[in-house]
Formats: sequence, C-alpha cells, structure tokens
Amino acid sequence: MMIKLGLVDDSHMLREYFVDFFKRCPEFEVLFSVGDLKDLYRVKTASQPDIILLDIMLPSGNSLKSISKVKQLFPYAHIVILSAVEDPAASHTALINGAKGFLLKTSSSDFIRDALVKTYEGGTALSPVIVNHLIDFSNSQPRTLADVAPELTKRELDLCNLVVTGMSNKMIALTMNITFYTVNEHLKHIYKKLNINSKSELISYIMRT
Repeated sequence: MMIKLGLVDDSHMLREYFVDFFKRCPEFEVLFSVGDLKDLYRVKTASQPDIILLDIMLPSGNSLKSISKVKQLFPYAHIVILSAVEDPAASHTALINGAKGFLLKTSSSDFIRDALVKTYEGGTALSPVIVNHLIDFSNSQPRTLADVAPELTKRELDLCNLVVTGMSNKMIALTMNITFYTVNEHLKHIYKKLNINSKSELISYIMRT
C-alpha cells in the first residue's frame, strides 16, 4: 500500500514537519506541499493524490468554500481538513461540502497518520471531539434520518449512524457482527435508495437531515 499525499497549509514550518514525518512512514508518498489554494491550482503531478490534507484559513480565503473546485481538479483525491480550531460549524460545513474528514492540528502525528490510512481504506478521518460535535448536532435535529429516508431498514439506519462516526467498513463489520462483504452490500443498497454514490455523500446527506 502506498498512499499518495498532498499538503496545503500556509505554515511553512508545519508543512516541513509533515513532509519530514510522512517521509518516514513507508505507506505514504508526499506528492506536493504548497502554502495556498492558488498554488494548489497550479500543481502538476505525474500521478493524482489519494488524499489532500487541507488547512481551512489560507491566504486566498476559507478553503471550505473551495472543496468542490479542489475535487474537480483532483477527482480521485479524498479531501481531509486540518484545522487549528475546534469548530463544530466548520466540521459540519466541511462534510456537507464533500470533505472526507476533519482533523485538528492538536492531534498527534501518529493519530493523523492512522486517520489518513483509515480514510484511504474507506473510513472518515475525524478527531474524537469532532465526532462528538457531529453526533450532538445530529441528535439536536428535529428530523431524524428515519424520518427523511423511510425506505431504509433499521439495519441500514444503524449502519448509517456508524458511518457518521468515521468508522471504516472493517470496523463497522466488527461492530455490527456482520461480514465485510455484508457491509458493502448494505452500503450499495443505501446508496441506491438515497440516489448517492459514496460515503462522503452519505455523511453529507445525514448532516442535512
């Protein structure tokens, strides 16, 4: 397994730190490291990144507004936000806009590395406090997923609730005591019923309920 990574952060010192850190991780290859969105838009690489670790506040503006453009330029990349602040609204917006995760810069390097591996394997990279914020937000909504998607079975709803916590398919299988294959089949049925195509779209759908 080799995960191709792109870094976007206005802190030169932080970028250098992460480049050095991931160079020492045999499962990662850093394709590029830039300080702003405008630099990202000019990036030319021989291969597409699997993951782009994206800071929020950049010289050219708030990157949350540009997630869709980044995804157009790098259609095969998972966008994972790396934030200096714990912001429930920002994490909610990031996932709705198509990000595949939201991590805090206060997290350890090992946690960030493991979270990115989980994202590559199909999970969602979320710092624990962000998971709590998302669950609190979901619980505070007047309508539940069952209300807006009555076509989903109870088992499918249970699986959706685990997806929101950022679990990989492997962990969902262990938690629900089902096979990895069954998880994938459930997800296919959910995607078809909700007219979506991916976990990130599913999380965005759930966050909108």
